[in-house]
Amino acid sequence: MWSFRGQFPAIAACVSLVFVSTPHAFARGSQGGYDAPWNPEHIDRLPLEVRNAVAHMCRSSARAAHYFATYLENSRIIRLHFEHLHCSEGGGFCRGDTCLHQEYVAQGGQYRLMKSYYGRNDD
Repeated sequence: MWSFRGQFPAIAACVSLVFVSTPHAFARGSQGGYDAPWNPEHIDRLPLEVRNAVAHMCRSSARAAHYFATYLENSRIIRLHFEHLHCSEGGGFCRGDTCLHQEYVAQGGQYRLMKSYYGRNDD
């Protein structure tokens, strides 16, 4: 019959070895989820038709914030908020306290521009 008191030092040593040997792995894991606030990947993740339209409007590299594109009705509608877009060329998507918004709707496997309007930039 074995005694827990006799095994405790061995168990404690093993547990502390696990924690001592893995802090580097924990530190690396926390860096993997970083998403820069202004990131071209927010545009790269858009469907091809929408991505091409944004590229045409910017005429060069573009970066978008997290809420540049919002999705409605289970991604059937994509709403673009141009107050959350930075273009190196082009731009000028805001007028006073209103900014360009566009809505694309999925039809026949592709997204088509449904509505383009200037709205308040606080949504």
